[in-house]
Amino acid sequence: MIKMTTGIQNAAQLLQGSIKNALLAAESWRLSEINEIRLRLNKHVSFSAGGKNMYLARDGKICESATGCLTANESDIEYAFKTAYSYSLHSYSKELAMGYVTTRGGNRVGICGTAVTSGCENASVESVKYISGVNIRIARQVKGFADRLFAECFCSSLSGVLIVGPPSSGKTTLLRDLARLVGSCARLCIIDCQNEISATYRGNSENDIGELTDVFVGYPKHSGVSTAIRVMSPQVIMVDEIGSEQDLVSLEYALHSGVKLITAVHAKNLEDALKKPCIKALVRENAFEYAAELSDGFDYAVTKIA
Repeated sequence: MIKMTTGIQNAAQLLQGSIKNALLAAESWRLSEINEIRLRLNKHVSFSAGGKNMYLARDGKICESATGCLTANESDIEYAFKTAYSYSLHSYSKELAMGYVTTRGGNRVGICGTAVTSGCENASVESVKYISGVNIRIARQVKGFADRLFAECFCSSLSGVLIVGPPSSGKTTLLRDLARLVGSCARLCIIDCQNEISATYRGNSENDIGELTDVFVGYPKHSGVSTAIRVMSPQVIMVDEIGSEQDLVSLEYALHSGVKLITAVHAKNLEDALKKPCIKALVRENAFEYAAELSDGFDYAVTKIA
């Protein structure tokens, strides 16, 4: 049986006034469906839930029509933004430039606005001003979600697993629950760059990720992987997503060290994932025995990779 816990209470701390009150007044079964809470300047507060866009009424009802529902003003946007960044933009300058920060409990808060750059051609984003939108992606631990995947892929031995799916399909949720299961029977190291899998706060993971699990929070993937192998002797390494050449080199090093790999990739399906250079290279190295393909409906199919 799947047991679900959500980050709604943590998300509510980023909201104020009537929006916060309405959210907390909503029926719990409806809240459990919410994947994202979106605040757009002078537009209706909206949710992504079950593949649909929904809206929040003042009395806490979650509606399919925006008519009469709550809107977000400049104060609401500013409050969410500043609370997410703990009123210290300097401390989160790297995250601000990337466009999102991970808050306590593992919720990811994304922002959009006007980029601040040095003005040079091809200059990187240094900061963001005139924030016009905030997207709170709800982190949830769905205990039981990975049971079928674990039973099929780890019933007799440790395996390499590639998790494939489009944005907001549940890749991190599946990784999180798979960590709980794998980390209960094998030495697992999670390279949790954005702290979304473990939700570690002051060294303590707020998610159940298994008794035998060690977490490297905030490490770049390439240095986190190499450090984990040197100092923690893992049997399995989990990383949230891969893409760069440095990531590939470090993961190949892990494979050649006899470590199994669990990772995720943004792709419509396995066929598209296998076209990505990084994934294609790892498949050639026989990094994965299985793939789990997620759909928008928070379901997945398990495929054996030859």
